[in-house]
Amino acid sequence: MPGYGWGFTNKPMEYLAGYAVFQWIATWANPYCDVLFRAITDLGYHTFYYLVIAPLFWMVDRRRASVLFLLILASGLLNTGAKLLVHTPRPDPHLARVLDFRPYDSGSNAFPSGHAQNAVVFWIYVAWWVGRRWFYGLALALIALISFSRLYLAVHFPIDIVGGLVIGTAIMVLLPSIFERWSRSEFRLSLAGSLGLTGASVVLALAAGDRTLAVIGGSLLGFMAGAVWLPQRPLLFRGAGQPWFCLAGGLVLLVGLSVAFDAFPTSVPLLLYARVAVLWIVALWFYPQLMRRFLVSEPVPATTDDPR
Repeated sequence: MPGYGWGFTNKPMEYLAGYAVFQWIATWANPYCDVLFRAITDLGYHTFYYLVIAPLFWMVDRRRASVLFLLILASGLLNTGAKLLVHTPRPDPHLARVLDFRPYDSGSNAFPSGHAQNAVVFWIYVAWWVGRRWFYGLALALIALISFSRLYLAVHFPIDIVGGLVIGTAIMVLLPSIFERWSRSEFRLSLAGSLGLTGASVVLALAAGDRTLAVIGGSLLGFMAGAVWLPQRPLLFRGAGQPWFCLAGGLVLLVGLSVAFDAFPTSVPLLLYARVAVLWIVALWFYPQLMRRFLVSEPVPATTDDPR
């Protein structure tokens, strides 16, 4: 069995580095598992969160969906910062059966695993939101599957997964109460705070030329513009079919815009920043107003308070 590439050749170091784990997976991997874990790992990419949080914002609870959005954004920022700081390589494709080259193409570092970290943040918050014991079990199962998919596809070492799970847990201990309190003021900021946040989002877009930071910066600006700064007229559905019409139309619109925007180069941070900001403004502000015209809905309060 080859060593890790840092000069380690004994078995304990091989297991710590993860190549022995990849070797074990290769003994039972098959085309059916390849398809399964490719699909599961896609639940951890930002496109999935984008296509879930926007409908939750339209149809369920704007305040809670906004808190979930901010938690994922904070998780992404911390994860990217840790990756840039620790700067560890991903598994060597010559030593492991790598099945997902998207992280390699983007130049993303390995530690900690963003999939594991974001899965903890997203699914634990949604489980708390749903408030059912069975859903906590489902959330834990999804966290485990998404995390393991990164090992199966050989894009992370075990230590990367552990790091992502630990950081995700820390985020869920520290941040939800802060964002919940902010949500009660409808995420309002002073003029100075708004200008500072806008400036910070631009700095993120330009920092280190990192595309993930540009996405985070654009998402932050798009959220504040679409969910806070622009006039809000939430939807009130009057028929059982209206929410499903809203959901279908919104997903078609968002996927269509995403495909159309793919024509713009993503190597230019400010263009990527602007593209993501526009997508979130369309998702959180423009589309609900469009649906309100079609559905002849009436405005309802901007937030729904849960007595729990």
